[in-house]
Amino acid sequence: MTDFQTPAEKFLEGLISIPSVTGREGLIKDHLKEAFEGIGLDVELQHVDTDRYNVVGRLGEGPIRLMLCIHTDVMPAPDEELWSSPPFSAAVKGGRIYGRGAADAKGPLAAAMEALLRLKRQGFNGSVALAAVVEEETGRSVGARKLMEAYRPNMGVILEPTGLRMATAHKGAIRAAITVRGKAAHSSIADIGVNAISMAVEALKDLDAYRSQVMKTEDPALGKASLEVTMIRGGARINVVPEMCRAYVDRRLVRGEAVESSLQELAQVVKRTAARTGTDMDTELLCAYPPSEADEGSGVARLVASALERLGLPGTAAGFPAGCDMWAFVAKGIPTVILGPGNIRQAHAVDEYIDREGLRRGADVYEEILKRSVSP
Repeated sequence: MTDFQTPAEKFLEGLISIPSVTGREGLIKDHLKEAFEGIGLDVELQHVDTDRYNVVGRLGEGPIRLMLCIHTDVMPAPDEELWSSPPFSAAVKGGRIYGRGAADAKGPLAAAMEALLRLKRQGFNGSVALAAVVEEETGRSVGARKLMEAYRPNMGVILEPTGLRMATAHKGAIRAAITVRGKAAHSSIADIGVNAISMAVEALKDLDAYRSQVMKTEDPALGKASLEVTMIRGGARINVVPEMCRAYVDRRLVRGEAVESSLQELAQVVKRTAARTGTDMDTELLCAYPPSEADEGSGVARLVASALERLGLPGTAAGFPAGCDMWAFVAKGIPTVILGPGNIRQAHAVDEYIDREGLRRGADVYEEILKRSVSP
């Protein structure tokens, strides 16, 4: 008996072995095309840019009633020496499968592939699709937005690690760069320069105070709004007063918060610091997406809830604390929810894993959902 036993586990082994980090999703295109065709799906490749393609597998003819959508990009693993096994080589240990993307989100993809394989063998009479899209991890939803240019399914399910609990809402995000400009000088005569890093520290103090204000906003399903400084870059040499420092901010939005007004608030905090310190500072938006939600009484929410309950799982809705491609579907008026095996706490982590039982149950759930999509 091999370590990888079910079709989903075998699919996942192959998916993890391909290091499709964001920007390099072209590495997985041919593998997915061949795998989807092996399941018996009709495959369509949608060019996004460079060598990156969305891979869409369709089962049945006519308008797509239900589309499952999953991102193919994963986070890098620069800390490989900290992993107990190579991150891009799936490893079975006890009741878990380890590897980069095991939970986020190649595990859900593998479960969906097994579900479609089962339906194909059963002579499924419906019209569904599985779309594997590029670049979700940056927050830009590049692949999902491109997908929506060519496809209009009646309903959508975004495959993310929700622990097989249906989510009908997710947080939005603003990702911004704050640039602080000083004046370079030799460090032995530093008083003739302006230390951009020191001035950036002042900005960070004000941002920390603003963070406390932001976190007072709380959503019953999504939790607290947040603001975190996640990267800082500055300086050129150890003996030079730095003339530039850049801080990167990740601001998460809950329902009721808008991208534009929240960005304006952030920029105003930086402007006040600049005025107080007499330093040149500005705020640049890198990307943003809004919080998104689906009506819990919508057809897709009722369909997914009934499928979960049929299999003995809770059908009540929850919130997804991270971002995902749901907003790109909702922006086009497509009722959409989020559902998948795995735990979001494993996303981006060292020794990322998915429980084998969760993966098995995920295939069962997706099969049940796809079957139920046939009924109007």
